[in-house]
Amino acid sequence: MMFLGTACCAFLAITPLFAHGKAKSAKDKRYLNVGHTFVPDYSRPRSIAEVSPVVVDCPVGTSPVLPFRVWVVYSDGAAEYRQARWSNSSLAEEKGETDHAKHPEGSRYEVNGYIIGDATTDKGYPIKAQVRVVATAVAAPGQEMAHAFSLADVTLDGDNRLTHNRDEALREICSWDVSQQLYNYRDTYGLSTDGYTRSDGWDSPDTKLKGHGSGHYMSAIAQAYAVTKDPRQKAILRKNITRMVNELRACQEKTFVFDKALNRYWEARDFAPEEELRGLKGTWEAFDEYKKHPEKYGYGYINAIPAQHCALIEMYRAYNNSDWVWAPYYSVHKQLAGLIDIATYFDDKAICDKALLTAKDMGLWVWNRMHYRTYVKEDGTEAERRSKPGNRYEMWDMYIAGEVGGMSESLARLSEMVSDPGEKAKLIEAAGCFDAPKFYNPLSKNVDDIRTRHANQHIPMIVGALRSYKTNKNPFYYHLSQNFWHLVQGRYMYATGGVGNGEMFRQPYTQILSMATNGMQEGERQANPDINETCCTYNLLKLTSDLNCYNPDDARYMDYYERGLYNQIVGSLNPDKYETCYQYAVGLNATKPFGNETPQSTCCGGTGSENHTKYQAAAYFANTHTLWVGLYMPTTLHWKAKGLTIRQECAWPAQHTAIQIAEGKGEFTLKLRVPYWATGGFEVKVNGKKVKQLFRPSSYVALEKTRWKAGDVVEIDMPFTKHIEYGADKLTSEVASMDGTPLRTAWVGTLMYGPLAMTGTGSAIWKEATLDVDSYLKTVEEGKGNGVKTGADANLLTLSLNGKVFQPDYYRNVNSTHYYRIHFTDMEATAADKNAVADLSELKSLVDMARQRKADQEKWNAMATKPEHAPWAPHGYERMVKAMLQAQEVLAKDKKDITQDELEGTASMLNKAINTMRPGNLAEMEDLRPLSALLSRAGRSDGNSSKELREAVDYGRMVMKYVTDGSGTHDFIKEAIQRLKKATGQ
Repeated sequence: MMFLGTACCAFLAITPLFAHGKAKSAKDKRYLNVGHTFVPDYSRPRSIAEVSPVVVDCPVGTSPVLPFRVWVVYSDGAAEYRQARWSNSSLAEEKGETDHAKHPEGSRYEVNGYIIGDATTDKGYPIKAQVRVVATAVAAPGQEMAHAFSLADVTLDGDNRLTHNRDEALREICSWDVSQQLYNYRDTYGLSTDGYTRSDGWDSPDTKLKGHGSGHYMSAIAQAYAVTKDPRQKAILRKNITRMVNELRACQEKTFVFDKALNRYWEARDFAPEEELRGLKGTWEAFDEYKKHPEKYGYGYINAIPAQHCALIEMYRAYNNSDWVWAPYYSVHKQLAGLIDIATYFDDKAICDKALLTAKDMGLWVWNRMHYRTYVKEDGTEAERRSKPGNRYEMWDMYIAGEVGGMSESLARLSEMVSDPGEKAKLIEAAGCFDAPKFYNPLSKNVDDIRTRHANQHIPMIVGALRSYKTNKNPFYYHLSQNFWHLVQGRYMYATGGVGNGEMFRQPYTQILSMATNGMQEGERQANPDINETCCTYNLLKLTSDLNCYNPDDARYMDYYERGLYNQIVGSLNPDKYETCYQYAVGLNATKPFGNETPQSTCCGGTGSENHTKYQAAAYFANTHTLWVGLYMPTTLHWKAKGLTIRQECAWPAQHTAIQIAEGKGEFTLKLRVPYWATGGFEVKVNGKKVKQLFRPSSYVALEKTRWKAGDVVEIDMPFTKHIEYGADKLTSEVASMDGTPLRTAWVGTLMYGPLAMTGTGSAIWKEATLDVDSYLKTVEEGKGNGVKTGADANLLTLSLNGKVFQPDYYRNVNSTHYYRIHFTDMEATAADKNAVADLSELKSLVDMARQRKADQEKWNAMATKPEHAPWAPHGYERMVKAMLQAQEVLAKDKKDITQDELEGTASMLNKAINTMRPGNLAEMEDLRPLSALLSRAGRSDGNSSKELREAVDYGRMVMKYVTDGSGTHDFIKEAIQRLKKATGQ
């Protein structure tokens, strides 16, 4: 069977099919474990007996799309999907694969890989992919094959953790002060702020990201309105939505200025002509002047900060909150999205029309500015490309300053909603203006240009690229979106579905090194355990849902959606008090850093305000003749097009569910997802009768063209299975032993129970985070549950091993450990492999990368007139150079004298140094020392402290966290120090 890996490539493999009952043939017996009971032979270790072959058709000029999981059959007959790591992940290797001369049409080649977590060799179980170079790509689907349902059409039912979180979020959303969300708009447009609460967090008047939180607020209240059934909440939300839209439109109307000299309205293209733009200032003093003249912003401009903020990026101004910019178009996107969501979910037509009109006028402002004042130039040096303002090739590649969120997504959505053909065309063009060629072009060839980029700066770009494809029909956008999704799954994802470390994608296949060394300075022994920005998972779920619409039969999409939702998203809300997570607790002995009590608090406070009212958003997908059940959760679906009400009844997390036709009748195909983890006991009954179909993990069971009527019931049994989700890289001895306890290099993994990442506690160092377990996981015992049937603690599932109790990630909030060193008590690595000749390719690739970074830094140092910031911040750069020199010493040895342990240790230290480098405009941990000392002297502020001191301490702590997480600049530290000194009389 062919799997459509992406629109660019396809891979073929032996497809595991499972029958209920007896095998259809002798060959099928090796795959019989779903719906079949077998008795394993515990007298010998379980080992891999067979792996499905991987054969990939790869269009000429591209790098092959290789599966991130492969089907494995064990020596005892059991089988499951296992993670694969491929050896072609270096940029040089990938670029070589795109070389037409090296790999012409009709040629074939092999890519080596390994099944990770296996002890056959030091790198895992060896596998190969056969690559066939073909002329053309698999055609992109011309249109969506299915659609998700509106939030109002799917109700989350029962009394469980999901409904508890939703209800907690609804109460909090209704409590937020709408006047606070309007404060910055009134200030920006010269209106009185008397009676309006001053905004705070990242929307405070002295942050240039202001408006982002108000955009999320609009999305949150729109979603809440669609979801709540409480009349009192409906009334509050109706009042706040109406006021928000009316006041934003009133602000926007101040830009409707007719210019007699131009004989037309003053537009976006008219303000800040090039001569003025080149001298445009970004200081707060300058912005105080800009906001005195909203009539100069241009027709339709609506934002919580003057329009000059958007213009400054055209001069390539760096991320610097005091003197320049902070992601100008990021906050524009949030506000457009909020207005569009109101137009989508609200039921007052006049207000919906006004929200859409407000968004449309701002979208056309963007088109006007982009169309007349910007361009794309890809050739030449960076200096040449930046010699003239407005080169989008450079603008959207800037760190954070060039962060545009999902601008193309919102503009594409607007183009779908407006009726005027001219306006539709302009909005589609505007969406394309936020393409990032430096990022998109490699991805379209499946070359991994994800590495080292700011994670949440780039994920929404892909969401926008795919949404643009819906209207522009250019397969380029579909291909790159598919490729991005596949690369992230195998090379960057953690067990909970999250990605990123210090807000960054690191090197491919380095999740464990990144986690185990996060935020560590020279000589430190403990890493910061908080990684995986929650915004990233929010956006990856959006991308996954959208991709699923084009290929709803590919269950890998909803397998991932389930993972990200059930673990990080559900787990990111404090069940006891409304607080959400920015970074997530993933490392050793981690406590979830709850905070973010408002949408404006941080970026993840913003996405967090939306997350918990839409758990059901991707539960079902449909077209005119098919309904896909993607998630098993207690819900009621109102399928209005069919006149049907369908109710799903289950405890969450669900191992058994019943789907009932509650009202109506009709003929359609019902497709039920068989999760990737459902490798034993999966069973389907229709009205009590077992369905004798072939079941396959990570696929859909199709109940074809059935005439359904009220009272029909489909039951699904899907017992959770135990398995290990491995880190892509081993935890090396050097890293594991940093606390002073000598440990061997080992695979690490997360114990999974069905879709749930299970966490233990009481493991502060890696020696304590070691699991002694058999290869069958039979010593991992399943708990009986807590007996609680309602509320946040309902249906708590546990596992235990050697007295250690494992609870789901979503549930455990304090001192939690996800990843453990895995020691199989019944197997060891092969003796032959221990004497194998060291493979130098990875270390050589790392040294090449370090040399390039060193060359870039030296080139900057040699410039007579330097750009504002060096390529790399100094402390991280020095650590990299030191590690590079040590690596070069190892490579200079005779190959036979290099041991595998020495090689792995050297590579891990150089990789650590590379992964912890920061761009030159960012502050490093070492830069926090003066601020940390001041905070220590100031002590803990309390009710007896002055307001000035309390605010200074709070701001200082915020800066400490922001720099630690990887996105703070020096101006933040400077400001925090000044505030503390003033408050303490220094």
